[in-house]
Amino acid sequence: MNKSPSLLSLFAALAALAVFGFFGAKYMLSSHSESTMDQLRVVWPAIATMPEPERAFLVELALTCNVVTRQPVRAEVVDCLRSVEMNAAATERLDRLLAQAPAPR
Repeated sequence: MNKSPSLLSLFAALAALAVFGFFGAKYMLSSHSESTMDQLRVVWPAIATMPEPERAFLVELALTCNVVTRQPVRAEVVDCLRSVEMNAAATERLDRLLAQAPAPR
């Protein structure tokens, strides 16, 4: 006669899956965040020193347009950011940040 798994063993298996899921999700989120920042560094090499509101604005645009799916080329990153539907004030803010970005080499 087969014995069914105990409640304790089921709980242990569920806890192990939760731990692996948590750390897996944390790793994937960290990897995606770093990839996004790498793409933005193509246009703004000093993005880490940028004021937090400006950096957050650019990251939000980059995540919205899914910049990590684009080639790490300035024109591709800019095209992606501009593809996000924005109001006039946000468009002007992006234009100002692009004007402040170092010239491409």
